[in-house]
Amino acid sequence: MPIDQELARARSQQPKLVGELEALLRAGNPDLNLFVSALAHYSEPGLAHLHLHGVEGDRELRSRLMKFATAWLLERGISIELQEGRDLYDIRPWREARNFKPSS
Repeated sequence: MPIDQELARARSQQPKLVGELEALLRAGNPDLNLFVSALAHYSEPGLAHLHLHGVEGDRELRSRLMKFATAWLLERGISIELQEGRDLYDIRPWREARNFKPSS
């Protein structure tokens, strides 16, 4: 598959995968107001940064959830690597119709 098609495919899958990850984390931690945000580099198939909102005050839980999230994404071919000097864009998680809106 040509690189431009591969990048387009990866870019179209990122919001869905980040949304699935968020739903999975929320289901496993229903007591938390947890949501996910992500950044990606232009012209790269992976993510540049992943942030878990709602666990800022608990380092141990945040670390455990981030390890799980990273492994889960890697199993689906999505790596997380911030590259210095590269432009970024925001990945908005695709959320199925479940009337969910993250609080600020």
